[in-house]
Amino acid sequence: LVTHGFTNDAKGEKMSKSKGNVVAPSEVAKKFGTEILRLWVALSDYQNDLKIGDEILKQIAEQYRKTRNTIRFLLANINDLESIMPAEEMGTLDRWIIAKAKTVFDEVDTHFKNYDFAKGLSLLNHFITAELSGIHMDISKDRLYCNAREDTKRRSAQSAMAEILTRMLALLAPVLSYTVDEVLEYAPDVVKQDAEDLFDLLYAPLPEVESDFDDAYMTEAREKFFEIVDALKKEKKIKSTLELALWTDSGKIAALDPTDAEDWFTVSEIGTDVTGEKLDTFSVEGDTFTIMRSTKAKCPRCWKQKSLDEESLCERCSEVVG
Repeated sequence: LVTHGFTNDAKGEKMSKSKGNVVAPSEVAKKFGTEILRLWVALSDYQNDLKIGDEILKQIAEQYRKTRNTIRFLLANINDLESIMPAEEMGTLDRWIIAKAKTVFDEVDTHFKNYDFAKGLSLLNHFITAELSGIHMDISKDRLYCNAREDTKRRSAQSAMAEILTRMLALLAPVLSYTVDEVLEYAPDVVKQDAEDLFDLLYAPLPEVESDFDDAYMTEAREKFFEIVDALKKEKKIKSTLELALWTDSGKIAALDPTDAEDWFTVSEIGTDVTGEKLDTFSVEGDTFTIMRSTKAKCPRCWKQKSLDEESLCERCSEVVG
C-alpha cells in the first residue's frame, strides 16, 4: 500500500486561490520543463506533505543540469568505442569506478522496487557528482584525449564509461524519459545494445570485479592533496596541478601503475625519486606526501611536465604523434 501527502507551497502552507500561492503543474512545465517537474516528484518524500516553489525547482534544475552534462561527457568520449573490454581486463582506476557504480546502482534499483524513489535518486545523484564526474571523469581525461585511439588504457576508460552509462540510462528512464530518449538517438551501439527506445531499457547489474584499490586511503590522500592545491592556487603559487610532482614513501602508491597514480592526483610525476621546490606536505596513515614544483618542461600537447624543453613533446606524445 502506497500513500501520499498534499502538495503545499514553498513555505509549507496549503495552496489557495485567495492566497495567490497556487503552483500549477502546467506553469511549472512551461517554465522549467516536464523533466524538472518529474524529477521534483521523484526526489520528494511523497508519503509526507510536499513543498514546491521557484527556489526548490531551481535546485532540482541544477541537479538535472549536472546529470545531463555528465551524460554528454560520457557520450562524447565513447563515440568511437566499438567493443567493451571485459571488466577483469580493465585498469585499476576503471575497476574501482565499476565496483563503486555496481554497489550504488544495485542499491538504487532496490530502493526503486520498494517505491523509495527519493532515496534511490539521491544516491544516484551523489554518485554522479562525487565519484563519477568529480573523480573518474576528471582523472580519465589525459588517457581519453592524449593516448593513442586504440590504446589499452584509453579503451579501458571508455569501456567503464559505456558500462556505467548503459545502467544509468535504465535507472533514469522512468523519470527523465525525454532525456533518455534523446540520449538513445546519439548513443553508440555498445550503449544502446538491442534497445530501440527507452521502453526496451531494463536494468542489468554490472559485473562483479575484483579491486585491490584502497578506496578509503586513496580518497583521503586525494582530498588532503586538493585542500593544499586550493590554497596554493589562491596564493597564486600554481595554476594547475600538472605543474606539480608528488614525492611519497607510500607502499600503496608504489603498488599502483605509475600513470594511474599520476592520474589519481592529476600531477606530472609521483614516486620516491622526484625532486623540486618543496611547496607543502601531508600524511595519510603514517605515509608522507611532499608536494613539489616539477623541474621538467611542459609538453605542448598533453601539458604534463614531462618534456626536456618546452618545444619538445614528452615521450608518450611523441609515440602517439609518430
